[in-house]
Amino acid sequence: MSGMNGNKVVGAVLVLLITFATASQSSAAVNVEALGERAGEKHSAVSRRVLTFYYPWYGTPDGPGGAGRTVHWGRIDAANKDIQASTNYPTLGAYDSHDPKVLDQHCRWAKRAGIDTFIVSWWGHNSYCDRAMAKILDSCRRNGLKACIYYETVPGPKTPQSAADDIVKVLNKYGKHPAHLKVNGKPVVFVYGRALNELGLTAWLKAIEIINKKYKEGVTAIGDQFSRGSARIFDGVHTYNTAGSLRGKTPPDVRKWAPGTYRSWVQLADQAGKVSTITVIPGYDDTKIRKPGLAVERYGGELYRAQWEEAIKADPHWILITSFNEWHEGSEIEPSLEYKHQYLELTGKYAERFKSQKRSIRRQAASKGFSIEEKMRLRKKFEKLQIGVLPNADSMAFWWLRDVGVSTETLTWENIAEAGLTPQQYPVLLYCSGEHYRRTVHKTGDVDAVLASYLKAGGFLVVLPALPWPFYYDENNQAVSRSSHFGLTLRMGWESPPKKTKLDFIQPQRYLSHVPEKFPFPTSGDQRWRPFFTGKDAKHTSLLQLRNGDDEYLGDAVAYADLKSGGRIAYAWFGLLNGPYADALLYDLFDFVATRVRQ
Repeated sequence: MSGMNGNKVVGAVLVLLITFATASQSSAAVNVEALGERAGEKHSAVSRRVLTFYYPWYGTPDGPGGAGRTVHWGRIDAANKDIQASTNYPTLGAYDSHDPKVLDQHCRWAKRAGIDTFIVSWWGHNSYCDRAMAKILDSCRRNGLKACIYYETVPGPKTPQSAADDIVKVLNKYGKHPAHLKVNGKPVVFVYGRALNELGLTAWLKAIEIINKKYKEGVTAIGDQFSRGSARIFDGVHTYNTAGSLRGKTPPDVRKWAPGTYRSWVQLADQAGKVSTITVIPGYDDTKIRKPGLAVERYGGELYRAQWEEAIKADPHWILITSFNEWHEGSEIEPSLEYKHQYLELTGKYAERFKSQKRSIRRQAASKGFSIEEKMRLRKKFEKLQIGVLPNADSMAFWWLRDVGVSTETLTWENIAEAGLTPQQYPVLLYCSGEHYRRTVHKTGDVDAVLASYLKAGGFLVVLPALPWPFYYDENNQAVSRSSHFGLTLRMGWESPPKKTKLDFIQPQRYLSHVPEKFPFPTSGDQRWRPFFTGKDAKHTSLLQLRNGDDEYLGDAVAYADLKSGGRIAYAWFGLLNGPYADALLYDLFDFVATRVRQ
């Protein structure tokens, strides 16, 4: 796909985009009081733990769950040790996830491998996975483990209320079970990227607020997103799978990639006082079920070793393993015909080392941001410049503005389509979503028409996205690629940078005074490059460019343009917004915007 890698497991960020853009239904202004309460929730004294994602969705005709049918395995050819929808072949053969004997065996294996907790894939009340949950908890209790759910999707109408009601019902069913994982007495729920993006961060803030009011003990929610906003709203942050980042990497490559990446994940959580996690995988191969699919070689266990060793050095609260038994995607550590007990044995070795080390006492890092006086100057510039924020604001830019104290108003798609937008109302309009937006509310393209009218009337659209290609998908998850319709002349750069190529950002002129004149392209994280190029219908100002070792211009990472049709736009490549100079970049860019608006 143009906007993203078309695979649900290619990394923490990619996982956010699998399905939809229906979060518009739940767009709402940020509840400042609730945000303050979430920021006040601290989880610094959390015990070491090794957790693994666990799948209870398998059934066999002779098993208690399958009850006459095969569930999730596809065709089973036991004689030839082949299962249609499984990359490798389980030592247990095709099994039934509702069978207590199977569950007990899994728990015993996990316990010997130093695993404390199953994060159980959960797909709604009375689903096949839900009907296995009580049995899993009972087996965990018998074998000295804990379990919690992995919340995969929000039920309709996909609002904060529907998510909250759903989770409260889960907690009422399972939360008080002695084997349910708890932090500070609150049952843990992991929220998968799909479910997170179905609402967006601001709506999840509301959902968690409702849960904590309706469920007496409250909830410890761990969100599938490494971002400043996620760390403020959730009680911890994680990623499901790093296969996209590890694709094509050898173990030595991983040892170069992992230290910076893992440290940034832990630091993000630590600075917010939340639960820090790192995810490791043995390998990955979904080519049997997806075409062309994605494969990450195991290198005889060396890939797993490299990740574990770097994860231990990064010193998180928890290490997560993807997965115990996701056989479709070949990420399992459960014993198989191909790998025997190799990965359980490796897990046991590293889990023991990880849990034997006392976690460093971390003080919240001193702010490297701006002085009170500088923040006051920026706030003063925006005192009479109302910033309207388009729905589903997930990028760091939105949360950074709130931290600085600049006033914003979060809009809804319904209000935009029905009431319109004018530069007099909102001299600055901010896009901080991922790649989705709602193009149609009542009449096809009515949101497009309003945004185009806003620009034609002289409005200023500032695009600081959470993902590579803004305005790429509509509310039906259809690729509409409308960014150029609003003056954003973006191009496809790459999914990962060319190897052995020197890449540097440079400032052709010193517009961004707090940002270095030259610094390197990131070597880790999501490196999908979507540059801005000058368009024929705009007067273009390059604020930050990317160039290679031959000084070849590869497009703009930060740009400003006066549109001939009216209006102005500013753009920053999403990868900069979680980079080392993000605060400096945002300060300088918003200072630039305020100055241009007043001209």
